[in-house]
Amino acid sequence: MSLKKEKLTPHFLGKIHHPALGIRIPEMVLHGMFTSLKKHQTAATMMLSFGRETAPQSVIDAPPGSYEITLGHTGTSIRQYQNDAMKGARKYGVPIEIEADHLIVIGSSASAVKRIAGVHVSEQLSAEQLEKSLAYNFSAVDEAIEHGHVDVFTTDTSDLFWLEADGLNPEELDSAFSKKFSAEKQSYYLQTFANKPSSFQTTAGKEFSIQLTEEDVKRLALKFHDSIDINQRIYEYIQSHIHNPFGFEISMDETEAKTSVKELFFYLKEWTNRGLPIDFVAPNIGFKKRTDYDGDLADLENLTAEHAAVARSFDGALLSIHSGSGTTPYSGKGPGTYESLLKATSNQLKYKISGVYYELFMELLAAFPRDTDERSLFEQIFTSVQKYLENEIETDGLLATDLLKKQLENYHRAVQEDPGKALDPRADFFRFHSYLAMNFRNSNGVRIFRNKLTALYQFSKAYREKVDAEVEGLTDRLIEGLKFESNLAK
Repeated sequence: MSLKKEKLTPHFLGKIHHPALGIRIPEMVLHGMFTSLKKHQTAATMMLSFGRETAPQSVIDAPPGSYEITLGHTGTSIRQYQNDAMKGARKYGVPIEIEADHLIVIGSSASAVKRIAGVHVSEQLSAEQLEKSLAYNFSAVDEAIEHGHVDVFTTDTSDLFWLEADGLNPEELDSAFSKKFSAEKQSYYLQTFANKPSSFQTTAGKEFSIQLTEEDVKRLALKFHDSIDINQRIYEYIQSHIHNPFGFEISMDETEAKTSVKELFFYLKEWTNRGLPIDFVAPNIGFKKRTDYDGDLADLENLTAEHAAVARSFDGALLSIHSGSGTTPYSGKGPGTYESLLKATSNQLKYKISGVYYELFMELLAAFPRDTDERSLFEQIFTSVQKYLENEIETDGLLATDLLKKQLENYHRAVQEDPGKALDPRADFFRFHSYLAMNFRNSNGVRIFRNKLTALYQFSKAYREKVDAEVEGLTDRLIEGLKFESNLAK
C-alpha cells in the first residue's frame, strides 16, 4: 500500500470495505489494533458511541451522580479518543477515519444500554425530551469538531420509529395517516411511493422488485417520518458546523425486529428525495449484541444481499453491520457468518465491533493465578459490578429489568450447582454490564477501576504483553475473516 504522507492524517475514507473499531480505553487497545492494521495494510474507522461510551469533557469530569452512570461510561472523553487515535495513526503509519458513532436520540443513556442487552421498551419521547436529547447531541458534535478531528457521523433515531403503525387495521391506518399529515403531504407520499415498482439486482445476479401499496406507504410514512425529520436536523447541523468532508451513516438496527427490504427502501428513498446524501446504512439483519448469530445462514445471506442491493441504488451506499461482536472474543460472530456476509455484499461492507475488546481485558485478568495483582483486580471488578446490579434490582434502579434479574438468578444457580462457576467472566450478567466498573468512582470523582486497569497495563509487563498480543489477534481474526486486507488498493 503506497500512501502519500497526508493520507496518514485522519480523513473520511469513503465508501470502502473496512472495519470500524471501538477504542473504549485507547491507552490499552491502540497498540494491538494498529499493529494488526499495519500488518494487513488495512485502513479503518476508530470510533466511540456518543450516546453511551464517550461524552464531552464536562460530562466526564462532572461529580459522581451528575449524570446517569451509563453516559460516558468508559471515562474516555470525545477529545481524548480522537486525539489518541490521531496520534496513533501517525505513529504507526496507518490510514484511519474518526467516527462520532451513534448520536442517539433517546430519553436516557440507560435506555440505550438496555437495548444492548436486548431489552426494548416502546415509549414516545415528549417534545421536551426530544429537544433535550438533540441539544446534548449537538453539544457533543461541537466538542468533536472543536477539539478533535471527526470524519464520519452515525445517527440513531430508531426510538422515534412509531412502531404502533405496524399493528393498525386499515381503518385505523387511514385515520392516523390523515391526522398526522396535511393533505399536501398525504398526496406527496402516495404519489411518490405508491404502486411504482423498483427493480434491483444483488451482486450474485438475483433480480427482485419492490412495489409499495397505498397501505404500505401510509404505514411506512407513519413509522419513519419523525425519525427522518430528526435525522435531517442532525445532518444539517453537522453540515453547517464542520469544515472538512465527512461521511454520514444512518443506523436502523437497534430495534427488536429485523428491518424489511421495503422499510429500508422507503427510508432511503425519502431521505435522498430530500436531497440528503448517504454513505452507509445499518439495517437490522438479525444480529444481537455480544451473541453469535444462530439463525439460518441462507436467510441471513438472502436478506443481507437484498438490503445491500437497495442501499447501493441510493448514492452507492454500503451496508454497515452493527452488533458485530460474538459470544466470546474468539468466536467472531459464529461459524459461517462472515462468509455469508461477504457473499451477500460481494466484499463491500463496513463492520463494527467495540465492547469485545473490553471483554477480552476481563478474560485475561481472570486467567491469572489467584493471589496475583491481575486476578485480584478482576475479582474486585466482578464483585463490585455484581453488588451494584443486585442493588439495582432490589431498588428498582435505572438498569433493573426482568432480563437482568434472570441473568443474576442464573448465575447464582450455576454457582450452587458448580462452585467453580463463581467469578466467571463469561457469566451473562457480567458480560453485558462489566463496562459499568469503568465509571465506578470514589467521592473525589476518581475512576477507581479504570485507573487501576490502565496502571496495570502500564506497569505489569505480563499483562501488557497479553493484552497487546490478544488485541492484535482479535483484530487479525476480524480483518482476515472479513477480507479487509489491503482495502485501499481494492
